[in-house]
Amino acid sequence: MGETLRGAIVEVFRHDLKDSRLAMVTVTGVDISPDLHFARVFISGLNEDETKKIARDLNAQGGKVRHFLGKRIRLRLTPELDFQYDETGARADRIEQLLSDIKKDDKT
Repeated sequence: MGETLRGAIVEVFRHDLKDSRLAMVTVTGVDISPDLHFARVFISGLNEDETKKIARDLNAQGGKVRHFLGKRIRLRLTPELDFQYDETGARADRIEQLLSDIKKDDKT
C-alpha cells in the first residue's frame, strides 16, 4: 500500500501542484498507519534547508494535497499526510566522511 501511495503522491507533485520546487524533491518512502488513516511521507532533495522548507509548506497545504491524492487513489478514506525531511542520505554522507577521516588517520 505504501508504494501505491508513494506513486500517487509523485503524480500529484508532477501534475496537480503548481510548485516548481517539487521538481527537485524525491519521495523516498511512505509509512502508513495500520488503519490507513495517517501516512508519513519522507522527501529528500539536494539542499537540506530548502527541502525542510518544502516539507513545511506541503504540511501547511495538506488539505489541497489530500484532495488531489483522493482523486488519484481509490480508498474509502484518503489518509492524512505528514511530510518529513528524510535524513537518511545526510546520515549516510556523514558516516562516509567519518570513515574516510579514520582511513586517512590510519595512513599517517
